[in-house]
Amino acid sequence: MKNFLIMLLMLGFAAISITGCEKKMVDSMMDVAKPSETPTKDNPEAYTVALVQAAIDLYKTGGVDAVAAYHNDPANIDGQWYVFITDKDDIFVAHAPRPDLIGTDLKDVKWIAEDVERHDGSTLGAKIAQATEAGLWIEYLWPNPESGANEQKRTWAIRYDGYLFGSGYYVPIVKDSE
Repeated sequence: MKNFLIMLLMLGFAAISITGCEKKMVDSMMDVAKPSETPTKDNPEAYTVALVQAAIDLYKTGGVDAVAAYHNDPANIDGQWYVFITDKDDIFVAHAPRPDLIGTDLKDVKWIAEDVERHDGSTLGAKIAQATEAGLWIEYLWPNPESGANEQKRTWAIRYDGYLFGSGYYVPIVKDSE
């Protein structure tokens, strides 16, 4: 009987310790960064890089399914900022504003017609797909859903573990002072 009670007690401690070791999913991608390190939108380049890094950090802890689920949820679009992700073959696995792109090839994404002449004939997606582990900034015209106009967009894309993670922002239009 004494051995039975000891075994039961050990099983109880094991169950408590196992359930206490579960990882909590982050509520916000910026929860991954320490508050003092989180850049603001006043510095769009730093904010974009931090958003992409937070997505990579979520991938590291939760895997591709977790990061894709998070970034396919329209609730995680932050104004003009969202993260898109492609797999190792450059097939979209996450793109909240354009769910129709999921399962399509990044390299098939074309330039806006008025932007074609300043590029070498490759597609916009092929340029973004050139990102390496060191990262890549690329500028191009893209429809801004807020203004309805084609505007200059700046995107940060980086490879991690073969996956491509990217986000961007619209370059503020500087108005001439008269």
